[in-house]
Amino acid sequence: MTISTRRILRIGPSYPRPPTTRTVRHSADIVPDSLQVPTRLLARRRAQAYLLPLATDFIALSVVCSLTRIDRPAQSAAIIVAVLAFTGAYRPHLTLSLLDTLPRLALASTLAALATALVLTPNGTLAGAAKLAAVTLLAVVLSRNATYAVERFLRRKLRGGRRTVIIGGGPVAKILADSIVTEPSSGLQLIGLLDDSPHAETARNGNVPITPLRGNLREYLTTHYIDTAVLAFPHAVDGAVIHALRECDRIDCEIFIVPRLWEMTAVTGDMEHIGTVPLKKFRRAAHRSFLWRVKLWMGRVLSAAMLVALAPTLLAIALAVYLSDRSAPVLFRQKRVGLDDRVFELLKFRTMSPASDHESATQWCIAHDARIGRLGRILRATSLDELPQLWNVIRGDMTLVGPRPERPHFVDKFHATVPNYEARHRVPTGITGWAAVNGLRGDTSIGDRTRFDNYYIENWSMWFDVKVLLMTIVAVVRLGGK
Repeated sequence: MTISTRRILRIGPSYPRPPTTRTVRHSADIVPDSLQVPTRLLARRRAQAYLLPLATDFIALSVVCSLTRIDRPAQSAAIIVAVLAFTGAYRPHLTLSLLDTLPRLALASTLAALATALVLTPNGTLAGAAKLAAVTLLAVVLSRNATYAVERFLRRKLRGGRRTVIIGGGPVAKILADSIVTEPSSGLQLIGLLDDSPHAETARNGNVPITPLRGNLREYLTTHYIDTAVLAFPHAVDGAVIHALRECDRIDCEIFIVPRLWEMTAVTGDMEHIGTVPLKKFRRAAHRSFLWRVKLWMGRVLSAAMLVALAPTLLAIALAVYLSDRSAPVLFRQKRVGLDDRVFELLKFRTMSPASDHESATQWCIAHDARIGRLGRILRATSLDELPQLWNVIRGDMTLVGPRPERPHFVDKFHATVPNYEARHRVPTGITGWAAVNGLRGDTSIGDRTRFDNYYIENWSMWFDVKVLLMTIVAVVRLGGK
């Protein structure tokens, strides 16, 4: 389901391009102008969703704190709003209901008030902290009630709601479509249903157009400027659906999923609902987040610091490699495939001399090759031969933690034979990775490696990287290299 830059399949009516766009890039595609996502409207909606309740809370807190004679009302309001933002109190919702959010809002408000009392009046009394908590809850409830009323009015009266499609054509899709059409306060503008084999009852409903998907989900979402997609049991195998969703990682479209056994699924705090149908938000790809950018730059800074700190060790290893065989270069350079299938030159200390470039590119495993000398085996066992890859991290070819890079010859082979192998290349490759620290190095199952690598990508966090680095240190100490 890759996008062709020469031929764009048009499904349904075309829409004029908004004046401001942001280019969407995925894999090695060069995305044409016609596949760019509008950002001015998205930015306005995001600002409205986050800034309106935040500003209203700040004003309400400042006023109520002043009226109740709380010390330093503006500072108190600022700290409380900051804590509420940190706890996710300003997360936008499809269904706006104060009663639905009240328990979570009450807990967050109480914690925010206690934190503010601790910061501004560390020697204050318990009664003062309780008073601030009560005032905070009152102000936030009044503010949120007013904000939701304004948002519901704007959603009903103003045109240009979030352009929405339902992926699926069964009974659940029909229920969702009816709920969206009859309840405009959700802020969704239903464009249509996408399904190759819609249910007969759904197809007879002429209120909402049904469009054959034909395996072009990402293309449809970009060409029709879709803001929200709801996955409601389309007639496709799960593997194809997973592949399609991963292809949508980098486009500005929120994706919700109707959970299996949805009639028995309770709507928890991190879920949404439209009418009686619960929705789980498809987790935003980790590599689109601000923390992912922090990870990449931290990796570069740490790699530079490690190169400086390990300079004597690197020089000693380089000298030993040079003296072991003066006819061959100290560094071994090899083509590897990284982020978005881009080829880069990976650096290692030489542990043996391959007979030819072809052998280097196509021989799978050399762990037991007789040409590896004593020094080479020591370097491989201790993973010291991998240290030059710190320079690859500084250059931006790799990062410290990520899927291990493979050679182009084998990438082409595994793309065709291993399910979901291409999904490993959504993120930069790493010096170490989740599959590697779980023993999946050398001559091990590529399918297992792929599953471990994709698990890491889907569940990434800063702590996950720390965990992998700690496990890498343990593996090095145990001489786990190959």
